[in-house]
Amino acid sequence: MNTQYQKKTYTLFWIWLAMLVAVCLFYMYGGRQYFPVIGSGKNLGLIVLVFLDILFIMILATQSVYWVSGVTYEKAAVAGAHARRRFALWHLVIFLVATVLFLIYCFGMKGILVPDRTRDALVAGGMVCAAGIVSSRVRL
Repeated sequence: MNTQYQKKTYTLFWIWLAMLVAVCLFYMYGGRQYFPVIGSGKNLGLIVLVFLDILFIMILATQSVYWVSGVTYEKAAVAGAHARRRFALWHLVIFLVATVLFLIYCFGMKGILVPDRTRDALVAGGMVCAAGIVSSRVRL
C-alpha cells in the first residue's frame, strides 16, 4: 500500500457541494440578472456542468479519486499517483466535452429552436447522464 497517499477526507467535496447548492439557489431566487441571458433551463444546466468540471479539476489536483462512485479509498491508495491522475484527467476531459457540447446547443441552436425550458433541462440532464455513462467505463 502506498503510504504517501493523503488522509481520507470529504471536506473539500462537501464545500464544493454546498457551493453548488448556494449558486443554484442564488440563481433561482433572484440572481438571474448576473448570468448570461440564454434561458433559465440552459443557465441551470450550464451551472451544473461547469460545477462538475470544477469538481473533476479538484479531484485531479488532490487525487481524491475515491470521491467518484465505484472507487474506494483503499483502491485509490494502492493504484498509485499516475493511475489516479490518469483516472481524474479522463473524467475531466469527458465532462469538459459534455460542457462544450452543451454550449454548442445553447448558442448554436439559439436562432433555430424555439426557447423551451423543459427541453433545455432534458438536454442538460442528458449531457450529464451521457458523460456519467461514458466516464463509468474509465477504470483506475
